[in-house]
Amino acid sequence: MPSRATRDEHKQRRWKPEKDLSRAKENIHDLRKEINKTEKEIDKLIYSKENVEEQNKWLKSVIREEGENASRGRVMSGTHRLQESQKYNAEQALRLKELKKRNMELEAWKKDWEAWRKDIEEECHQRAVFEARIRNERPQSYGN
Repeated sequence: MPSRATRDEHKQRRWKPEKDLSRAKENIHDLRKEINKTEKEIDKLIYSKENVEEQNKWLKSVIREEGENASRGRVMSGTHRLQESQKYNAEQALRLKELKKRNMELEAWKKDWEAWRKDIEEECHQRAVFEARIRNERPQSYGN
């Protein structure tokens, strides 16, 4: 993803509406791609997390059912496997939280760039209307 200059950096340099509009559209496009990518990762993590939670429930029930009749080694092995699975699930939950936070940040950037793009488009429209009005008024002022 190309480096992004802030809106203030763009405003400080000489106003070039075509370049700024192009840059805003490019950044919005890049941000949308990044948002889609993180949303896919979030979906995968949610699916994985749900599967692990189901496996954990199953493991707990197996340990309870076989706990009385199973050997100590099998109970310990099952308990260890359950603990590892719970640890993995906690790590996935943390990763999921980080991805959701990242997604919100990307959405905020995208909204900022969309607002700026809209401002540029409005400014271009206002300038075009102003220039058209000036062109229409000039012949009248010379005629007097």
